Amino acid sequence: MEDDGFKLVRSRRKCSRLKKTAVKSVDRIEGSGNDIEAAMERADSKIEESGLGSWIINSIRLFLDNRRVLRVYLIGNGHFDAPWEPGAHQLALIRRICRAFDAEMIFQEPCISAAEQKWLSLQEGIVIRDKPDVCFDIIGTDHGCIGIAVLLHGVHSLLNDFLAFNWSSNLHEILILCNDYRDIDLIGGTAETNAEFPVLNFYREHARFVAFPEYSPNPQFFHNSSLAYLVTGTSLPELTSIDC
Repeated sequence: MEDDGFKLVRSRRKCSRLKKTAVKSVDRIEGSGNDIEAAMERADSKIEESGLGSWIINSIRLFLDNRRVLRVYLIGNGHFDAPWEPGAHQLALIRRICRAFDAEMIFQEPCISAAEQKWLSLQEGIVIRDKPDVCFDIIGTDHGCIGIAVLLHGVHSLLNDFLAFNWSSNLHEILILCNDYRDIDLIGGTAETNAEFPVLNFYREHARFVAFPEYSPNPQFFHNSSLAYLVTGTSLPELTSIDC
């Protein structure tokens, strides 16, 4: 995946790494702070008008069961400095979730502009995670909490690594906003590529997926997206037993 001079590189280590590399430059006019404010305001109004924000907040409430949302981990959001950027609408949705549940947002995206970085740093409740991997314990030792991981249209290897890192700790307490993997027979299209994601394959076979409603302002922004979680009582094998 290439975007704005960055490339996602698959590492042979335990976790995939988000790495800056030299790629062919692409002309892109970066938005200013005022452009970002305008884009986010417009995106937020579209999220509200479409009903997607209220739908997902109500869906999360059904999962809570007297627990609270501790933090939301947003991975690979992309640019959000213009209203036509999918990242503006995705970020607007996640901000609504965080406000509704008084949750902290962890934002991780290596391909944002300096203006976007500055804008994020000025927002209350948002922490920028400047790390090359997704090996992040979203809940930690907090009890009575859930975490939400967001990889909308995300890279399969990143989700595979995030699942593996949280496999034996709090995976039953994590909601994931991601691709709807029910419609994918073989990840990557072949048996060979599919075999590269053993943890993700086990998860998608046992998780429950709830498809997003169509986002009328632009259906492609949340196309084939879903809310996924493990049903209470789902038994997870040792990672070695699924050839991780």
